[in-house]
Amino acid sequence: MNILQMSLMTLYSELEKIFRQQILDSYPSDWDEDYITRKILFEYRKLFRNIQINGFSSLPVTINSAAYKLIGNTETQFGDIGFIVKLTYSGSHSFEGATSLEAKKIHKNKRSFEEIKGKQLNKISSKIQYPMLLMYDNKPIKKFHDYSFFPTTTKHNHAVVVPINIVESIIREINPYYIDKDKNYKIPIDGNSIYKFSVPLAYQILFRYFRGLDLDFNQELIRNLKGYQNQDLSYLQESNLPQYLLVVSVSYGEAETMIDFDINTEIFTEITSSELDEVEF
Repeated sequence: MNILQMSLMTLYSELEKIFRQQILDSYPSDWDEDYITRKILFEYRKLFRNIQINGFSSLPVTINSAAYKLIGNTETQFGDIGFIVKLTYSGSHSFEGATSLEAKKIHKNKRSFEEIKGKQLNKISSKIQYPMLLMYDNKPIKKFHDYSFFPTTTKHNHAVVVPINIVESIIREINPYYIDKDKNYKIPIDGNSIYKFSVPLAYQILFRYFRGLDLDFNQELIRNLKGYQNQDLSYLQESNLPQYLLVVSVSYGEAETMIDFDINTEIFTEITSSELDEVEF
């Protein structure tokens, strides 16, 4: 298989471009976080197929990736996107880490995130370390945790992440009794008040997840995420699995890159095309 060579900053720019285009194309008629997420994952999957990054490390880094969709319409309690990263170094064993991303869109008119559910975030944070809230905005986001650190491509950023534990802290200030509310109880949060704690999604993926940072290395959890525990979801109203699953192989030096991912295909169907109508949602 041919390996596509790409510089780190070119890859960063390509990621930003995917997020920007899919988010802006969805506004206003298809302004729905699930629809946006599906579109992003289709394009993401095409980008991360056997590429080698230059400038990421003193060693060459080869990346392969696959994207999956949970079969059926089960309501999940884990977050929208499960993200599994397998890191392999020459002469050493591979190890896997995982995280969860819960996606929310900004309101068209109010410039706030109206659909944040405190109880949902609390449940996610109880299941995995370092989960993130993923925020989509049709307008450029410029107020990051440390804007001076990021490249100029972030001037056109439309997708950022913030740790869920920070979001929960903000929610507690608004309503300290949110955890006693119904699971559908929503706490609107102003975009500017939360963006100052955020970093661009592209930065989080390349500079944090691909280096093994902000991941949970509980192997039982990862096995569950791959669909090998609750294999029959037909009787469940709620599931501890994500709606979407991203699996990435990051191989340093001469380490062999992984192409086949050990995912339970009775639970997940692989996203293999850029055409939305080829996968049943």
